[in-house]
Amino acid sequence: MSRKKSILVPFWLALAVPGWGVAQESPAPKPAPEASSVSTTRTEEEIRVEMLEKLADQLSHRMRSMKAREAALSAAEDALAEREKAARKREEMISSMEELMRLREEVVKRREKLPPPQSWNGPPPPTVYGQYAAVLDGETMQFYHKKQADTRVPVASTQKLVTALVICQDGNLDGLAEIPKEVLNIEPTLVGVKPGEKYTRRQLLTALLVKSGNDIAATLAIDNAGSVEAFAQKMNTYARFIGMTDSHFVNPHGLPAEGQYSTARDIAIAAFEAYQIPDIREMVSKRSYDFVFNDGRIYTIHNTNRVLTEMEGCNGMKTGFTYAAGNCLVCSASVDGKDRISVVLKSARPQMQEDSKALLNWSLGLQFTGPIPP
Repeated sequence: MSRKKSILVPFWLALAVPGWGVAQESPAPKPAPEASSVSTTRTEEEIRVEMLEKLADQLSHRMRSMKAREAALSAAEDALAEREKAARKREEMISSMEELMRLREEVVKRREKLPPPQSWNGPPPPTVYGQYAAVLDGETMQFYHKKQADTRVPVASTQKLVTALVICQDGNLDGLAEIPKEVLNIEPTLVGVKPGEKYTRRQLLTALLVKSGNDIAATLAIDNAGSVEAFAQKMNTYARFIGMTDSHFVNPHGLPAEGQYSTARDIAIAAFEAYQIPDIREMVSKRSYDFVFNDGRIYTIHNTNRVLTEMEGCNGMKTGFTYAAGNCLVCSASVDGKDRISVVLKSARPQMQEDSKALLNWSLGLQFTGPIPP
């Protein structure tokens, strides 16, 4: 067997070289430097930030996709709404035309029964201050005089006669109508009804024609058609079927509105139709009216048509005023079985009353010589 050879180290060498000839402990492991720990922590933070950034990018992309889908859906809904709106308009036009044809047939049948127009003799018509005027027979619908009667102009509250015609056409005057919240935004002529109150349509219509309350006009319109706009469409349909060929209404009360107009001739035709309805004829003839509120208060309203008290035989009809339309007056009279209606637009006070009396008296004094040959 081989034996390991021992190595003899000189004593002086063992003293000179550490670890030689003297037992030494193994060096303790050095701790990991703190820099390494910081480096590890930073790396984890970087990973976390990177993940958050990726997540934010994904969320942003998803939000953009959702917005794009929402925009596309909104565009599709808008397109569908436009198609539905167009379809409703077509249906309304068809319904309006059908109603127009039905009502026109009624008017034609009724007017076929009117007495024939008459030839007449008399002085020339009086000169009037009002810029636009017309006079016609309340029985035959024959016009006796026109002054710029086909010029389209605002006519203020005289168009409430058309409102009254539509309300009476639908009937149920003794049924109740509730005052809507929209009356709070109406001015300036008011009766003073409040939202939620209920009155008969007859009571409201009488107040409309005597006092000319714009809050009453809005109430009747909304009660009848659901909105002022829808009621204006009914007014226009009715106006066309009775022969008002140069009128367009936007509201039921006559307050200024873009695109709203009529003529002295057309208002005279509306007045003629109103004159044939006993309910309206009774209302417009009232010099005053006691309006009873829901709480029992009584408001006595006075008719603004002064000709009712100044001229014998005067039995209506309707005043109107706005700065655009000036002072307007539709007036009717019945004397010795003769019925006349006058219209004066764009006048002034007191000229409109004087104009109306002059035109009525002139037309009542005409001498008729017999029916005009066909």
